[in-house]
Amino acid sequence: MVASATIPNSDIVLRRSGHGDNAVVFVHGFLDDQYAWNPVLADLSAPAFETIQFDQAGFGDRAEPSGPINFDLFAGDLAAVVDAVDKPFVLVGHSMAAPIVELVASARPARAQGLVLVAPIPMAGAHLPDEFMEVFGSVETYLTTRRQAAPLTPAAELDRIAAAASKRRPEFLRAAADMWNLGHPAGERLSEFAGPVLILSGADDQFITPAVVASAVAARFDSAKSTVIEIDHSSHWPHVERPVAVAEEINRFLARDRAVDDGAGPA
Repeated sequence: MVASATIPNSDIVLRRSGHGDNAVVFVHGFLDDQYAWNPVLADLSAPAFETIQFDQAGFGDRAEPSGPINFDLFAGDLAAVVDAVDKPFVLVGHSMAAPIVELVASARPARAQGLVLVAPIPMAGAHLPDEFMEVFGSVETYLTTRRQAAPLTPAAELDRIAAAASKRRPEFLRAAADMWNLGHPAGERLSEFAGPVLILSGADDQFITPAVVASAVAARFDSAKSTVIEIDHSSHWPHVERPVAVAEEINRFLARDRAVDDGAGPA
């Protein structure tokens, strides 16, 4: 059963599905919305976890924020979500959401059970050249580039994103893109999150390549508690291009996490 709930004194609407003593919260990336995760959730098998989806500020059905566009803004929203759910949680973040979920998990270590980072932007930033960043200044140019970079994305999904994002101001889009491109100061040091981490990289991702993931993302986490897996035949959006494969890896991660918590050892 799917239920909706609004966090008091905010415009954050949660989409809650399933039951469980734990929660797995899915956080979408740039210009996507909560429904980008639906194909993954269709193959998710995690009976101990309630699943949570929501739109990040300025995306999907949410209005653009009026204040500065920075990681503190987005992390504050996610913190409000996990605090409202009030359960131990695993956070799943795609692309620009990777630094956001890490910041929130690091700030709540007692309840953060794990991180799943899908095609993650490095916490220190992508540092793409200015001429390339122009792509992210409008919905049209971004989606044109995405169609070329991710040929396995269903056309209906791109049409849905275009409709949902049609009213976004170029100023907001560029500010959000500059945020993840420039990065967060925490990226210059090892991660403060000490729990298990699963990193899913698109094998054909030309944006955040597997080499970048290895050097700028995975290297910041405890190697004994982190796993990097390349999803074949996918680019920067493996959860959209190969949702069944992504769901299978998340299922394994959640099952292993529960086995460790229950004292049975790694699965």
